Amino acid sequence: MLLGTSGKPGLVGLKNESPTERQILDYLAEHPTAQDTLRGIVEWWILKQKIARTTAEVEAALARLVASGKLSVTAGADGRMHYRQRPVSAKKRLE
Repeated sequence: MLLGTSGKPGLVGLKNESPTERQILDYLAEHPTAQDTLRGIVEWWILKQKIARTTAEVEAALARLVASGKLSVTAGADGRMHYRQRPVSAKKRLE
């Protein structure tokens, strides 16, 4: 079995591949029988990976901001979490 530059089974990586080439190869390593049009690759392969990475990064950032006291979080009626800037106390506003 061949390994890509990501260490995943699949295609052998190209030398000096661009980030977009890497994303395509990573997708194919995870989905070796995949095929699509240019538009499909952009919308489903590339953007799907970007959304997953961005979601993980935002989730981690929100957790750090809540832990540091800069944001507060409450559960909505639907169970989803809602984030907002932590209100500044009256004492701190006067300082």
